[in-house]
Amino acid sequence: MAHRLLAATALAWLSTAGLAQTPAPLNPAAPGPLQRDEIVVVGVKLKDLKAEVERCEAGGCSVREDVVATVRYAEAEFREGNYHDARTALGKAVSRTKSRADSDPFAVAELHTARATVAWHFGDQREALRATAATSRLLDRHAPDSVNALMARMRLIQAQFQLDGPSTNIAQIKWLAERAKAADQPLVAMRADISRATMLHRINRREEARALLASIKANDHPRGAGLRLAAEITEMRLALRDGDTEAVDRLIARLSDEQKSIGPLLVWSPEMPAPDGSTSAPDNARLLQVQGYSSDLMHLRWVDIGYQIGPDGRVEDVQILRGSPRAIWARPLVEVIAQRRYTPAVDTDDLAGRYRVERYTLTADFITPTGSLIRRRAGTPRFERIDLTAAPPQPALAPAGPG
Repeated sequence: MAHRLLAATALAWLSTAGLAQTPAPLNPAAPGPLQRDEIVVVGVKLKDLKAEVERCEAGGCSVREDVVATVRYAEAEFREGNYHDARTALGKAVSRTKSRADSDPFAVAELHTARATVAWHFGDQREALRATAATSRLLDRHAPDSVNALMARMRLIQAQFQLDGPSTNIAQIKWLAERAKAADQPLVAMRADISRATMLHRINRREEARALLASIKANDHPRGAGLRLAAEITEMRLALRDGDTEAVDRLIARLSDEQKSIGPLLVWSPEMPAPDGSTSAPDNARLLQVQGYSSDLMHLRWVDIGYQIGPDGRVEDVQILRGSPRAIWARPLVEVIAQRRYTPAVDTDDLAGRYRVERYTLTADFITPTGSLIRRRAGTPRFERIDLTAAPPQPALAPAGPG
């Protein structure tokens, strides 16, 4: 397979609502957040991207140039399934820029964000949390009231919710919403409240969750239409969990043309299937396109799945485009994606942004098995997902929080 970067966007995992806005750093001379046109690459060979990284390793780059070169190279390696090489490149760049991080905090924060995403797919949850926390600390130090800093803190809280006691994280995200309001960032506050509602529902504080979503739907902020719709979708998903099987059709039927034009937004999807434990130990690791190591009890596998969203919001033509050999393990993912419902199009001829590509990684967390001193990928198998669509029509409107 030719090693070429096929997408015309920056790393998909760097995509946050904050990047579309430019918060002013406390030091007016410091550069602002990375812009998308600083990382756009079309049809560049992997060896050329690697050469740019090597130039930075030799000391020929500014911090921002180093971050951009590394992110471009890491994205190319990640897309080709070379997770170990992407992870290594990002880790080395973090070390190179550590002493100069304060000179361009927004750029280095994106480097940490990219490292965290690769680490989640690689299975190293400890590295992922450390990188996420490093992003938050760096931005808090330089621009605590910026969209970027607030969204970084939200990602950290959401990640910790999966691992820690929920009551602590619910209190933290409530505090974050209040902090966002005080910083005159009402849209971030709305996002945080949507995430808190899903957390509350998960621990059976359902009335509180519904009341919180109702307050978001009643918020009349002029730029809040997308988040009001996200709150409606979240409310509908929670109703489905409570057994209201007709909630999806009711929501889609009452969507206005304005709401449809925001999309396509995911309205409903079946639960993600649990990986079959029998797939966690392939017979021949040599066949995998992702590097395997003898110390690992489970080897990584990945697929890219493409699908079309029809004008009615139903999914069509789901296909595994490429990936590790013997992708039988991914068939349940295809079945789940085929059942999704998205917001319909206003114009049935408008198919812009309605072909999507998603990467799924079959991975597991690193643990230290009994009788060993070596951390290795040996936990319960799980799926990690990231959107690789070349040109998403809109940034995500609802936080990818638990739930």
